[in-house]
Amino acid sequence: MAVSNMDSRTQASGRVTEEAAQRLSQLLSQLWSSGGSSANKTAPLLSAIPALKNLLQPIAGAMDGDAERGSESDNDAYCLSAPLLNAYNELSQLGEWQLALLGLNLEVRAHWLNLAAARCREAGAMNDLQVLVKLIQQLGNASAWVLAQLESADANPQLIAGPLSQLERDLLGHSLNDNAAIPALCRILRACFTLHTLSEQTEALTPIQPIDNTAKQLASNWCHGRLLDLPESLLNEYNLKQPIKPNSAWLLVSQPVNTEATYIQHFAQQPWWFLLSLISFVQDAWAAEQRGGLLLTLPAGQNAFAPSQINVVVQGIEGDEVNLGSLAEFLALLLSELNIALYPALTDSAEGIQQLNRGLGPVIGNLLAKKIWKFLEAGRGEPGQYRIHPEFSDACYSLPLAPLFGYKSQHLQQAIKQLAQASYANQKGASAVNRIKS
Repeated sequence: MAVSNMDSRTQASGRVTEEAAQRLSQLLSQLWSSGGSSANKTAPLLSAIPALKNLLQPIAGAMDGDAERGSESDNDAYCLSAPLLNAYNELSQLGEWQLALLGLNLEVRAHWLNLAAARCREAGAMNDLQVLVKLIQQLGNASAWVLAQLESADANPQLIAGPLSQLERDLLGHSLNDNAAIPALCRILRACFTLHTLSEQTEALTPIQPIDNTAKQLASNWCHGRLLDLPESLLNEYNLKQPIKPNSAWLLVSQPVNTEATYIQHFAQQPWWFLLSLISFVQDAWAAEQRGGLLLTLPAGQNAFAPSQINVVVQGIEGDEVNLGSLAEFLALLLSELNIALYPALTDSAEGIQQLNRGLGPVIGNLLAKKIWKFLEAGRGEPGQYRIHPEFSDACYSLPLAPLFGYKSQHLQQAIKQLAQASYANQKGASAVNRIKS
């Protein structure tokens, strides 16, 4: 793969110049805004920041006639991975994320460690030791780096502007030697330490195929390492804060569909439709076995076409029921099991789960309107239930949907059912332990 002039200058000098860092930060911004970058745009990043080779998800490309399998030239693109998304979620803004990734380059990181060491020495000289304790807590595991810096023979940490101070001001509004930047400096080094450790502990990720929206390959898009964009309404909200445009060639992206489109076309362009239709299909097949089942319930007082939260309940063989929480919680666990990350934000927090529940509302309204799901009213005060629509159920066992909802999506169906069964067993076990203790 060709190396740019910028890379040649960087390698020749052994330093990342201000000009090179500016260009790298732009490439990182582009990587974030689309969820991935083409191989030629990623090449300068991999050259200047080798640790990224084990943190980015390769997207396979066409084989060159004389290329060796597994070489970087086989890859068309590189996408974000869960660790890189996690790092973003732990930081306060995109600029901090860009700097944290630049800090994976030792030459870049060296000055920031010098600043953190100077801050620790400054805090240690104060009467109030809690200032130092708080600083160490903010640094987290990166405090090991800072301690090593302080213990080095030539340690002389100073609070001076570094070679990338202009870039720091451009991205954060102030340079990292400023007093106001202490929290940002700690967050950046902490995230950088986590990513650096992961990059050393893992090998380069196995390449995955580009998105194929044909009926033949639709289910295979849902593979380990894939990114799934947030439901459309949440993505629109996110775009108001910071414009992003997920690349539909590499990510599972929701796209407009003609109202006259077939089921296959809808599922190819609307991944959330496909995932939720699979859940109702598994629910239907499980009920037919008469050995327990999966219930999707709507708490009383909500609009079935725009629910703020649906609950997932697993029914045991004896008819007993265990509530697994909201649909968003179940989906977050499912995607984690599949090693598919949500882009641009993960949903580990309670707030994130609440947002995802809200974002699923319009999707469920569309499934009802399209007669993929059906809502069954219940008695007074009882929760209603969502099930597969009879017309869609029949269609799933007929061409052209039968292969897709049969053997081609079997790995997804098994993941759904196994997660529900495992969660049911875990909660039943926990309840039994609690009864014994009480």
